[in-house]
Amino acid sequence: MLYSLAMYSVTSTSRMTGLAPGTLRAWERRYAVVDPLRDEAGRRVYDAGMIERLTRLQRLTERGHPIRRLAPLGDAALDELLNESSQIGYGGVEMLSEQMLEAVIGYHIGALDRLLSVAIATLPLAILVTRVIAPLLTLVGKRWAEGKLDIAQERMLSSLLRARMIAILNPRPSETGPKLLFSTLPGEHHELGLLMAALLAYGAGAPLLYLGTDLPARDLATLAGELGAKAVALSCVDSGLADSALVDITALVALLGSGVEVWVGGAQADFLCRKVAHPRVRKVTDPTLIERLVRRL
Repeated sequence: MLYSLAMYSVTSTSRMTGLAPGTLRAWERRYAVVDPLRDEAGRRVYDAGMIERLTRLQRLTERGHPIRRLAPLGDAALDELLNESSQIGYGGVEMLSEQMLEAVIGYHIGALDRLLSVAIATLPLAILVTRVIAPLLTLVGKRWAEGKLDIAQERMLSSLLRARMIAILNPRPSETGPKLLFSTLPGEHHELGLLMAALLAYGAGAPLLYLGTDLPARDLATLAGELGAKAVALSCVDSGLADSALVDITALVALLGSGVEVWVGGAQADFLCRKVAHPRVRKVTDPTLIERLVRRL
């Protein structure tokens, strides 16, 4: 049988959707999420519409929605779940930060994990970051400054938050590769702000790769060049590292390709961007700016 439209093998479909071949087969057999065609050799092949549907399903299951509930839904309903916005109304969402703080104060890691899991499963990433995680960290910082939280409580929260956010950002192979890299420079180990920025970019549809902390400028530039990245996003928080970060960012800009931008966030972003004063170095501390920049990638 000949096809007029492009068809994709199981291997290619797995790479494009982020679904392992075993998961793909299980979803087809148990839930009939798509009905693959067959090529002349009898092998399963998928068209573009199937790829898009499988990608929607993968992203929603990543957010905590059970595949058994998603499988009967049409593409429009899946898009509605993916494109939820603040207009739908999340009137009680601010209460989650307070509830999570109480769980931290009481060392109730099970309750904290449940609250965080519910938030991840039900909220758009922009809402999760700006109206749950960011306010929670502000509350924790205030308590810390007042001496009302100990190190164990803070570590319990930061460890769980880090694990949950990285799970969402778990890199998925794609045909095109990541256009946006997230990292920190040598010595900078503050990671939660970087993770929140990466979640915002991911929620806006950015093909990204999260690299974690403490990467030298030369290695970042090499990786960006090899992957064809369009921008490198950095978080710079530690004031004691501002001078070395200035040197590293200057070196990074010189090493990157001429069209590659450097996005700088964190407490030192304003200082560093003013000092570097380069047109490809942007201060990115506004969550809404991330979405606008992602559209340009």
